[in-house]
Amino acid sequence: MRQHLTTADMVLMTASACLIVVSYVLAGTTSSQGNEVLVQVDGTTLQKMSLSEAGSTVVKGLHGSLTVEIREGRVSITRADCPNHVCMKTGWRSRAGEVIVCVPNKTVVRVLGEQKAVRATTG
Repeated sequence: MRQHLTTADMVLMTASACLIVVSYVLAGTTSSQGNEVLVQVDGTTLQKMSLSEAGSTVVKGLHGSLTVEIREGRVSITRADCPNHVCMKTGWRSRAGEVIVCVPNKTVVRVLGEQKAVRATTG
């Protein structure tokens, strides 16, 4: 038994694909550029740094140290003593609300700034 797509099926699939793309684009714009970085180890705040000032700092975690680097308004962990280096693979972050986590060292690097509110209505 062979089934064929009707014109209505094609319109429905196209509309669904467009909604998915638009939702993805809008979700990426809900955060604004961050202005500060908060570094915490095991829940304790160690440092607060400005994203506008380039530099790096070495943070001692619970099982080793890591290097937090700020450059061009972005932050990244560029060196870490953890086994898998997942925190380094996270890359550069710059938007408010983004985080980089090194689980073995219990270290969280959080980008601070004003986050835009998202309003959604369902019917």
